Formats: sequence, structure tokens, C-alpha cells
Amino acid sequence: MNPRFNFLYLLPFLVYGQTFEITNTSKIIYFGSHYTSDWQGHSSGISGRIVFDAGNQTANSCSLRVGLATFDSGISNRDSNMLTYLDVFQYPDVMFVSNEISLDGINASINGQLTFHGITKDINLIADISFTDGFEAEGSFTILLSDYEVERPALLFKKIENEMKLKFHIVAK
Repeated sequence: MNPRFNFLYLLPFLVYGQTFEITNTSKIIYFGSHYTSDWQGHSSGISGRIVFDAGNQTANSCSLRVGLATFDSGISNRDSNMLTYLDVFQYPDVMFVSNEISLDGINASINGQLTFHGITKDINLIADISFTDGFEAEGSFTILLSDYEVERPALLFKKIENEMKLKFHIVAK
């Protein structure tokens, strides 16, 4: 790559913002449902970065990656079965990249693209944001497994619910 191009690529980060890496204290919690029971699981296997302007307290962009194999519902049979349905060897990660972030006090409206199971869709998120000690964001959203062409596993001849709720707590330093 041309050194001049590298400089031009980095110039906005140098002039307009600071880059913070996602820490291992970040967490995603997911909630699933079947008529026999509801469950939740979590993942702390999140990587990525947040770019924000500390002087103006504004977020410029964020990108996150979560390895599906890091999700843990506490029942290994359920987890391994779901990883099979998610085709984890072909699609090992879930990724989110912001297109636009607008702040109103501690509330952030984040528009971006979520890539899951090889399919990328536009998604809008609402988060509570803090710049007190680096960067923190907390919020929730729902997805439909069918939107990402995920075949839903069945138990006792009935499939799990299509809707999955996800909560996130992202910390970057």
C-alpha cells in the first residue's frame, strides 16, 4: 500500500478522534425462548474499536466482532447444537460496523450494519453512552433468526422462537 494513502487514511483519526480498543469487560447477553423454557447466555469474546473525539465528547465510529464459539448458555449440548445450526465453521463471527452515530446527552442513536450468518443487514440501535472513563455503551436490540437465514433448532417437534433479544455492555479504553 502506498505510504501516502496510509497517511490519508489515518489523518481523520489523528485530527478528529482517539481510538479505543474494546476491553474484556465488555459483554453481550442473549435471550432465547422455546415453549418448554426460556434461557439466556453470554459472551465476553468481543473485539473491536471505538473512535471518538474526546474534546467534543462525540463518537465517530465503532466496529465490533464477536466469535460465535464464545457464546455460553450454561448448557454445552444446547450451545454445540446451536453452533451447528449457525454454521459456525463457515460463519464464525458476528460483526457490527457503524455508519452514523448521533448523540443527545447520554443517548446515542447508532445506525450500522450487522453481519450474522453471512448476511449483512442495516440495523438501528439505541444506547446509553458514557465518556467518563474511556467509553461505555449499554443497550439492547432484537433480531429475527429468519432475517439471517438461520434454521431454528427444534425440541419436542417445536422450533425455538424466531426472535432473539440481545443486550450489550461495551467498554473501551
